[in-house]
Amino acid sequence: MPKASEVAYELRKLADSLEQEPNARIPKPSIYISTFLEGEPKQLFLTICRLLPRPLAKVYTDRELRVEYDAAALNVLTNIERNKFCRLVEPARPAVYECEPLLSEEEVAAI
Repeated sequence: MPKASEVAYELRKLADSLEQEPNARIPKPSIYISTFLEGEPKQLFLTICRLLPRPLAKVYTDRELRVEYDAAALNVLTNIERNKFCRLVEPARPAVYECEPLLSEEEVAAI
């Protein structure tokens, strides 16, 4: 798993390349940061949320919590399955979960 500084370095290289033709029209890029591939999903998710620019949108679905930074020229998305931080209370449609707060009150206020 790369360090945040290594990802930032690669993103700066991309930004430098894009600035070679600053008036070129390109589709809005999306970056997806996975919490499923390595390490502890809850801790990875919290780290990513802490590092993303603000404001963030938070969306709960039946299966996941999705956090998104959506600017005019860039979209960054991360998510975590609810079963990684919640206890399933009722497996119905929609499912009912009992969750400990994943984000602190300060982190929620910062979103």
